[in-house]
Amino acid sequence: MSFAFTRELEVEMSDIENKFRESLKPWWAQLANLHNKLQGDQSFQLIPAVVLMAYKYLGMERDVRVAMGNLFKTLYFANRIHSMVSDNEEGQIHNQEMQFTILIGDYIFGRVLKLLLEAGADQVLDDFAHMISLINEGQVIKHKLDKSPREVLQKTSAPFYSTAFLTAAKLKGLEPTQATLYAEVGFNLGMTLELSLIGQKMEALDYLNNTHSLIDKFQIATLDNDFELDKLVQEMLEMVSFFDTAAVV
Repeated sequence: MSFAFTRELEVEMSDIENKFRESLKPWWAQLANLHNKLQGDQSFQLIPAVVLMAYKYLGMERDVRVAMGNLFKTLYFANRIHSMVSDNEEGQIHNQEMQFTILIGDYIFGRVLKLLLEAGADQVLDDFAHMISLINEGQVIKHKLDKSPREVLQKTSAPFYSTAFLTAAKLKGLEPTQATLYAEVGFNLGMTLELSLIGQKMEALDYLNNTHSLIDKFQIATLDNDFELDKLVQEMLEMVSFFDTAAVV
């Protein structure tokens, strides 16, 4: 499934990929195989694009957008590496390949703090810590509890999107209530995208309707700011073009 909104972001997406590889260069020979395994993971491609969009529509500088896109891409990569290791393998100390995979994942998580400092975004460190906590909780829900795909995505995938929007708002200097609204836009947008990727179109439609409503509220709350969210609304309609557009108006 392809999304129209990513087309205008191709150059910046390429910059993110270059920064991603450069930041992990010391280990790239060992990481290349793991990286290749994720090429079919659409979330791995979508999340950096949505980060760019979240920051772009708040008028953030290009360097900041690319830096934060790389940071979220790196976090998602580390999380996926850890999730590749099943619970029963974690106790097998003799499995050197598995232990190395865990070590690599830990190393990449450790790189995130450096990336935050490089991006001048250390003030949102607590938000990333909270995101990682939610994702870890989601992994427990996914592997240990009998929950619906929607409930799993709310904790394993949606935090990437909500945190992208929240950190963009905070770094922009928005008021707390405005930042919370923007984070809710990200959460609902993320759920729309992630549910659509697994074919849960009707549930995705509910989140799309929520997204439109929240964007309206955000525009009212930031009436004096030129954030051009009308463009975001139109691009979102393109993203979910597989829906009956009349149903979401």
